[in-house]
Amino acid sequence: MNNRLLPAVLLALIVLGCGEKKTAETTAVDPLNISFSVISTLPHEPDAFTEGLTIHNNRVLESTGQNGKSWVAEVDPATGNHDKKIILDSRYFGEGMTVLNNKLYYLTWQTKIGFVYDIRTYKQIGEFNYDNEGWGLTHDGKNLIMSAGTDKLYFLDTATLKVARTLSVKNGNIAVKNLNELEYVNGYIFANVYETSTIVKIDPGTGKVVGHLDLSVQVDEIKRMFPNTNELNGIAYDKNSNALLITGKNWPRSYLIKLQ
Repeated sequence: MNNRLLPAVLLALIVLGCGEKKTAETTAVDPLNISFSVISTLPHEPDAFTEGLTIHNNRVLESTGQNGKSWVAEVDPATGNHDKKIILDSRYFGEGMTVLNNKLYYLTWQTKIGFVYDIRTYKQIGEFNYDNEGWGLTHDGKNLIMSAGTDKLYFLDTATLKVARTLSVKNGNIAVKNLNELEYVNGYIFANVYETSTIVKIDPGTGKVVGHLDLSVQVDEIKRMFPNTNELNGIAYDKNSNALLITGKNWPRSYLIKLQ
């Protein structure tokens, strides 16, 4: 798919979706609840055990996990077709991925090693190590931001790829554990909470949860229609349409949602 067509595709879907009856909208039950509407559903590769999802230079990029099935691909959002660009050796279980300064960073799970690629060629140009497990990955334009399945987020200096700061995430006084896939959106970190239908919105300065999205309607719909699917996981922000693309592991569809 022509990369320049991505904004047009997403915007067209939004325009079409606005003329339809909204398929789901959350009800504001508490002050932290973020209402949203589903603009459109899109096809997604059901073989993709989604670990990371992002949009870079109008290209949807997805990373997957599972030994022997860990890869990064460019995705055509209109068809769900994957053009695999990076395939990890079978000994590695791929995890989150992000792009910063023309470099693609790809985590692995328990092997505690990350790989660095030139985003223009997808050729490996480096690697780095970390002390915890690798789960989700995003960036704030300066530092990489990494999750490890705990209540902590790790900010990595891109010059050394070492931890520069650790952030504890709390909802009130309660630690929010199992932080997974991450996406940095307009000054906030959005994070999937593993094995839940919730995406939390985190203040990166304080670690405080300042909002959350309830995707239970979409998760229930997927589970009902496709019983063999796995968890909700995958958040990509498209700044051209100001919408979020969300999906899950082995989901045959993705959802384009607009926050209210």
